[in-house]
Amino acid sequence: MSDLIGDFQIANNIEAETHTRLYEVWYEHRFKSWSFLIGQHDLNSVFAVPETGLNFINSSFGIQPDLSSNFPASIFPLATLGIVINWNLSDNILMSHAIYDGDPGNESENPNSLNWRLNKEDGALIINEIQFQFKKENIIKSAYKLGIWNHTQNQFLNEVLYTSKNGVYFISDHLLIQNKNDGISVRSFSQIGLSLSSHNPISSYYGGGFWFQGFNSKRIEDGLGIAVANANFSKYYQSIFKVNSKSETAIELTYHSIINRKWSLQPNIQYIINPSGMIELSNSIMGLIRFNYAW
Repeated sequence: MSDLIGDFQIANNIEAETHTRLYEVWYEHRFKSWSFLIGQHDLNSVFAVPETGLNFINSSFGIQPDLSSNFPASIFPLATLGIVINWNLSDNILMSHAIYDGDPGNESENPNSLNWRLNKEDGALIINEIQFQFKKENIIKSAYKLGIWNHTQNQFLNEVLYTSKNGVYFISDHLLIQNKNDGISVRSFSQIGLSLSSHNPISSYYGGGFWFQGFNSKRIEDGLGIAVANANFSKYYQSIFKVNSKSETAIELTYHSIINRKWSLQPNIQYIINPSGMIELSNSIMGLIRFNYAW
């Protein structure tokens, strides 16, 4: 789909080549206040997760592009080897630390996700996150996540050696309204990402949206959401790829219809402004209906 749109942020978050692959295989041991995990693991199952954003289909609302595009990340569709340590410092404060293989490769050279490589050329990804939760009656009303990452793979760009790249991100989730009597709820989320290296493709990212449930008394489990994602290209990226615009913006409107306990469908419309920052590419309207089956 993105081949037709030409977008940078990837409008469909499950878009991938057709392969049979081993996505994740890991072992986790949990202690009283901390846990240890080792194996092939999806970074985005622990780090940089906007809980409300997971209701949307554009990739940026699941893993923001200042992470997914600035380094080879251990995320869908290619996870790689890593070690993750999680700490529960209190009921409201959580910390996570991880180190991953610095390059999972691409789908063509690693179609089954079985090509494990640990070498100096790949480098490593080191990521840390602290999360603050504010609860009322054991319900999380607000959550704030602050993360920092460093990627150590050597890169030659324009005959210049770069030994690392890094950045920071911030995510917040809020339960704004909840009426237990009629099932009405309103949630919001926000994302901010900043590059600390001038040669990263994305210099900054800003995203956020709202999720509404329970406003139809006959379909209280259905949800309606609107969200906006804005990725800003670095001056380095603009000069290399002759990008005409400084940013790409995606606006998404989606509806999640619960059919029964196993089936649901999700009509989705997105408007992409300045796809990949290229003036020669027209703004695009994308629509799809996603069917979900869970058991």
